[in-house]
Amino acid sequence: MRETSNLQRKVFAIFGSFTLLLCLVFFAICMMVAYVVEDHLLDNLLAEEVRHLEQQARLTNATPEPRLPYLTLYTESKIIPTELRTALPSHAEKAEWFSDSEHHFHLRRVHFPDNKSAVLVAEVSELLTVTRQSSQFLWLFAGACILTLLLALYCAFRISRKTIAPVVTLAKAVELQRNCDSLISLPYNYKQDEIGYLASTLQDTLNQLKLTLRRETEFTRDTSHELRTGLTILKSTLALSQNREMTKPERNELLETVTGMEKTVKTLLALARSESLQPEDIPLRALLEERLLIQHPIIVQKHFTVDLKLGPKVRVLANRHLVTLLFDNLISNALQHASSPKLVIAYKGDTLFFENATDNQLDLETSLLPGQKREGSDGIGQGLFLTKRICEALNWTISIQCRKNIYQCVLSFTQ
Repeated sequence: MRETSNLQRKVFAIFGSFTLLLCLVFFAICMMVAYVVEDHLLDNLLAEEVRHLEQQARLTNATPEPRLPYLTLYTESKIIPTELRTALPSHAEKAEWFSDSEHHFHLRRVHFPDNKSAVLVAEVSELLTVTRQSSQFLWLFAGACILTLLLALYCAFRISRKTIAPVVTLAKAVELQRNCDSLISLPYNYKQDEIGYLASTLQDTLNQLKLTLRRETEFTRDTSHELRTGLTILKSTLALSQNREMTKPERNELLETVTGMEKTVKTLLALARSESLQPEDIPLRALLEERLLIQHPIIVQKHFTVDLKLGPKVRVLANRHLVTLLFDNLISNALQHASSPKLVIAYKGDTLFFENATDNQLDLETSLLPGQKREGSDGIGQGLFLTKRICEALNWTISIQCRKNIYQCVLSFTQ
């Protein structure tokens, strides 16, 4: 990010151009007003002199003389020059004429009694203050225009810098955090204005993209890892079946592998969907009873006993689909790997316990890592890696304990 952003320069150029345009328009207006005022002043002066001459003529019945030295009254006895007569046609009451010798004349028609008329001519070259001092006025206005322009450009620079500062800050923050793996936090996202809305929307959008990319990466990694073993078993079993008929244990293993892969794919797809991030209020006991009823045929077949030690009012805010998959996995683990047909599910202090007996020696440090699967596992098993992934998506904490041959899976969450 360059120190001076292109956007800031564009805004400054717009402000500066607008200011320059205003200065030029103001200068033109000032000059026009000066000329108009000067012209109206001379015109009013001649109009007053015409009224005076007409009044004197009515009072004295004689041709009066102008009061000012630069005024000349042309009557029948005093012939008007041809140029001036041409400048004031017979039907016109007033006119202006510029001579080649830089003289400026204002002409007015004066009406006397008996339908007689004369022409009052004013040579006003010496009275044209604006015209005679136009160069001085030009420099005065130009100097004022330049000073005003410099001041306006400075104000435009400060205004553009202050106006664009939030956008530049946002752009720098995005550039600095675009390559980081963690979620980004942009400035101004708390403000209740357009910049705050832009920052919060941009932050949410970028974080959603990061989460989507993260879920895609994890889905690709987990799919490659979790399905590789199952696919190997399927390929080996199918290769053997080409030369001989599959035995019943091989068919059972094949069915178990396909079932495990189906569960694995279902779990991975759930973790990859953005809908799995939407929470809702869930009654835990009702959901556990529902999932136990789904697996009731297996529970009956294995003569399993399930003891639910939690009340009907226990609720948790989480995504229902992910919690359903989590409970299904933990119940299936107990049904498959418990050494005695009993599962205890207890709730105490924002913590849910799944307990069953086991004869296996478990490595508690690696049980939640990928690739830790017992023989006979359906791909989710006591490795519990996908179960851990579900808990991470739910912002829950999972831990494994094994004491006196009692396997205990502990889920901690905040209600």
